[in-house]
Amino acid sequence: MSRRYRARRRKSSTSWALVLIVLILIGVWQGYGRHQSTAAGTVQATSTATASVSSSAGSDSFSSAFKAPVSYATALQYAQQESVATPHLAGYSRDSQFGDWQHNSSLCGYGTTRDYVLKRDLTNVVMNQYCKVQSGDFADPYTGRSMHFVKGEKTSTLVQIDHIVAVQDAWASGLWQASRAGERISYYNDPDVLQAADQTSNEAKGAGIDWDAASNPVWLPANTAWHCDYMAKRAYIKHRYRLTMSQGEKTQTVNLLTQCAAG
Repeated sequence: MSRRYRARRRKSSTSWALVLIVLILIGVWQGYGRHQSTAAGTVQATSTATASVSSSAGSDSFSSAFKAPVSYATALQYAQQESVATPHLAGYSRDSQFGDWQHNSSLCGYGTTRDYVLKRDLTNVVMNQYCKVQSGDFADPYTGRSMHFVKGEKTSTLVQIDHIVAVQDAWASGLWQASRAGERISYYNDPDVLQAADQTSNEAKGAGIDWDAASNPVWLPANTAWHCDYMAKRAYIKHRYRLTMSQGEKTQTVNLLTQCAAG
């Protein structure tokens, strides 16, 4: 065997070794790529799941201040026991008969009922030295959305105070009576009657009931997750203040609370 042939074989062996090394490197790289792709997919799936939980958690996660003070079953009993009467609409004047927010003794004597309700219903509340709410975070049960409230000339009205049973409704269903005139200011300022609300919902609500409607006259908020507590609050307030209901109002209230109590 000549030296020339032996040299060629050594060169051929070296070439095959290089090819083998390249193939091994390619295999390692492909495996790494598949691992990275799988890991990225896992991270993306985890992120999507987290976003979904965050979104669904906000649909009915309102604070205890927005829960009904009685069970749905008890509220249903109140509604079933309510007296039915034709609403007395004549003679209503909100400002002259019910007044305005009163100063609250628990808020330095300077803060009003509005400040008391904002402090109760908002979180991360900031107050000034006069116990007046300056800012806070509001998880609005009327819409299911959240907002940051800042007191100001153009921003204070964005979060308003709603009477769950509107003042005109309270007048029409009992407080119109002269013998009950002394209850009007206290009703207007009763924290159990009041709830922080976004401007759009509160203004759309108006009197909270359409007495001319053939059926379902009671206004309900856009957030369906709050319907049961909202209606239970109405029934509780009507019972506590001995306020009557129209027939359509009673029917709607009983029907909805029956579903709520059944779960």
